[in-house]
Amino acid sequence: MINLCMEKKLSLGLVVVSVALFTECSKKESMVTNTCENEAQKVTNAANAFVANPTKANCEAYKKSINEALKNCPTYYTGVSKQALEDFNNTPCD
Repeated sequence: MINLCMEKKLSLGLVVVSVALFTECSKKESMVTNTCENEAQKVTNAANAFVANPTKANCEAYKKSINEALKNCPTYYTGVSKQALEDFNNTPCD
């Protein structure tokens, strides 16, 4: 079962990513918007699944969705520090 500390760290990760992904974009970035909106939806879906059923598999899926979103929409997470992302990724799902 996921401990409370892990849930808080993952929740914080969701907040950081959500804020970053829903940042306003310029017209030049409009082509990326649909991709990034889809990535944001995947993160939301994975977060909801994890909150509803905090299993190791759902935790790993949630972390994977965040990493994929950040990889596919790098301009949307400029506020996320590399260290914060590494700390998040190193938080075990157990």
